[in-house]
Amino acid sequence: MKKLLPIMLLLIVISACKKEKQGDYSETITTGEKWGIKIGSTQAEVYAQLQKAGPTLDFRSLGIYGRRPYTSPEKPAEIIQFYYALTIYSSTGTLDRAVFLFNGDKVKEITVGGGLTSGVTKWPDGAADDTAIKVDDPVSAIGAKLLKIHQLPAYSSYGFVLSDKPLNKPYDPDLNNYNDWQFVFSDFVSSSVSGTSTVKLHFNAGKLERIEHDYREAQIFN
Repeated sequence: MKKLLPIMLLLIVISACKKEKQGDYSETITTGEKWGIKIGSTQAEVYAQLQKAGPTLDFRSLGIYGRRPYTSPEKPAEIIQFYYALTIYSSTGTLDRAVFLFNGDKVKEITVGGGLTSGVTKWPDGAADDTAIKVDDPVSAIGAKLLKIHQLPAYSSYGFVLSDKPLNKPYDPDLNNYNDWQFVFSDFVSSSVSGTSTVKLHFNAGKLERIEHDYREAQIFN
């Protein structure tokens, strides 16, 4: 009986630890690592760690806190090759926007409109070929065209919004200017319950200071 007591106590401890992680919970990590993401790493190092963790956890992009719409095209033109989409939108008057989706190093799709959008093969429609962005244009050529479009009076006040940062493209050095990143991934707990993790990464002085992990479960209704 005495020999069984340590084993029983160990089982109780293990059971308690497992129970603590069941259901909704939040945790903050300030030392060590989680999912291979290491406290104290630089932004570029964390990005490389996320590229390894993404396929395992099943997430493909990264949200960047504090990145506001650009009022001029210079910065988007410089870093657009690191992203999978760009939206150009009217910042005054009637809602109008053009959304450009990239596949690899080319423009795959262009949609335009206000509330409802429709597909087109070039934008702006009436612009010269050396100015308008067209389907199958190389992404590397878009930057120069953005500068020309912005010089057209009808589009001089338009804003520019980049997509979330896709992990399958190289690191964007501009991310060094942002201290808060986020990613989300989900998994099935059972056939009727899914669990979603929202993860925030906070950097201080160029190093990862903490990982905030918020986990929530929800019923799946068929």
